[in-house]
Formats: sequence, structure tokens, C-alpha cells
Amino acid sequence: MSSDQISALLQQGISDEVFPGAVAVIAEEGKVIYHEAFGHRMVRPQLEAMRRDTIFDVASLTKPIVVATLVTLLAEDGILDVGDPVKTYLPEFNREEITLLHLLTHTSGLPAWRPVYLNVKSRDEVSRYLGKIGLEYPAGQQVVYSCLGYILLGELIEHTTGQSLDRLARKRIFSPAQMMATRYCPPSAWKSNCAATEDSNRFERGMANGERYNWRAGVLCGEVHDENANFLGGVAGNSGLFSTAGDLSLFCQILLNDGDSVLSSDSVDQLSEIHTAGLNSDRSVGWIILEDGSLYHSGFTGTSIRIHPGRKMFAILLTNRVHPEATREGILGFRDRFHELIFGSYN
Repeated sequence: MSSDQISALLQQGISDEVFPGAVAVIAEEGKVIYHEAFGHRMVRPQLEAMRRDTIFDVASLTKPIVVATLVTLLAEDGILDVGDPVKTYLPEFNREEITLLHLLTHTSGLPAWRPVYLNVKSRDEVSRYLGKIGLEYPAGQQVVYSCLGYILLGELIEHTTGQSLDRLARKRIFSPAQMMATRYCPPSAWKSNCAATEDSNRFERGMANGERYNWRAGVLCGEVHDENANFLGGVAGNSGLFSTAGDLSLFCQILLNDGDSVLSSDSVDQLSEIHTAGLNSDRSVGWIILEDGSLYHSGFTGTSIRIHPGRKMFAILLTNRVHPEATREGILGFRDRFHELIFGSYN
């Protein structure tokens, strides 16, 4: 791998219209060896250049960075036990058999997605609604990636601690880690440095079969792309986090430094432990575990993180591949090429 090869690949991704722009960071042994930006953070309604400090809606990276980390911290504090039924903490959730660990590892049986905003009128109804949804398989028998499970975990954290996810994450994760450009619901002053996402959220409107709803119009920029998270005020367990490549680098390095100022070393080990052995995907608390032992996660907007503990190495790829249309294809194959160029094959 060379810097020129990485840059050429990212430029090719723009030329092939996989995404309008990208920021990538690679670090090894505590030193950043690559940090570059390419293309545009916005192409509609006007052209705006991508920068190394562009702020992205990181989408489902919210799950491992915020929710899995907070659950782990609360377990350290003795406030939560991941082996407990969800109902222990959320009595209105009517499923005795589903534990926190089932939700964290996507083995709960809950469906991958539902338009929660079309089925409840307020946040107070969310946990009860999710407890009434029919399961797609018995808990613990399959891995099926579920945004609903992490929405539920977000509600559980807030209910148990009496604090909102954004305040708790800032207090327990972002402030100790010096992640000053990371938060839910960015202030308006940040918008001029945010990567734009979709125009009018047409993709999700199609997923909801065109149901009548107060759908947002215009290019989204500086507000969460995911409609369930937007319904929850932009602060949710499944999505809603905004960050930069530089800030995410600080988080990755904390995991490589045995937890540093945020987590205990034992908790970092828990994040690397496979809890779904024998099932269809290797999952730890919040992360996918790849064949080479890397921790991996991606986000719908075009984001991904891969951390290799053994090599003390990580790579971050942030793109705005849903801008201006989320039907854009090619990101899955591109991410595979990006990470293979950096890390090589799994073996």
C-alpha cells in the first residue's frame, strides 16, 4: 500500500460516481500515515469542496461508537448487565426472552427496519411498540442486522440513566476523548462544514411505500438523514451522530490504547470478543469481527471504520455516497477494495 494508491482509488470512486467526495484516514502504531480529502461535500444546490475536517452524518457508526460504548461503560458502573432481559429496564417492552446482549449483537429476532414514525405518535410509545412487533426468528438463533434493536437500546439507556443519549455520550465519551467536533444535532454554525446527504429523503419514502407523512424537502445538510432518528429529535441509538475523520481517529486510537481515558482494558477486550460463534455472522458488542480479528462497522450514508488491534492499525473512510440520491450503487464493492488495499486479505 502507498499513499498514491489510496489517493488514486478515492479519485476513481469519484470518477465512477460511487460518491461525490470522501475523506480517509489511516493510522498505524499511534501515528496518522494518511489523511486526505477529495471531491465535494455538496454538489446540489451548489458545489462545495470536501475538506479534511468536513463533518459527516456517520449514520450507523452511531451504534458502536455511542450505544455499544455507553452500554459497556454502564456495565462497568454496575448499572446495566448485558445478560439481563430488556424488560428488566424497560417494563413496557413485552418480550421476556430478549436480553441486552441479543440487541447488541443483532440476534434479538426483531426485524431489520420499520418506519417507527408511521406507527407511533410520540417517543413515549416507542418501546411499547417495539415490544409488540412480531419476531422474525427466535432470539439468539440468527444474526439479522436490526436498527430497531439499537433504537430500543437508546431508549433503554435514557430511561435507566435519566439522561439523554447526547448528553451522556458527550460526558462519558466525547469530552474525555477530546472529540470536539462530534455530537448529535449539530448547531447551525456547523452546517457550512457538513457533508450533504440526500435530496428530500426519497429512498426512505420508497421504503415506507409512499405513506403520507411530513416528509422533508430539499437537500439534507447538518440534519440527520435517517427518518426514525429524525422522528426521535435527531438523538437515537441507531443513527444521528455527526463527526469528522479526525475525531473518529481519536476514538479508534482509544480502543487501540486499551481504553485510555474512556474504557477499561477489560471492556475493550469485551468489544473484541465474538458473542455469536456458530451463527451466520461474527458479532461482538456493537462491532462486526472480521476474519483477521478486525473490528468493523459501516453506515448507510457511506461511512466505515476498520480497527485491527493486532497491528495497532485503523482505517476510516467517510463518503457522502447518498448525496444527492441514495440509489447510488457501488459503495459496498468500493469499501472492500479500499480496506483490502490497506489491510490486505483476511489471511
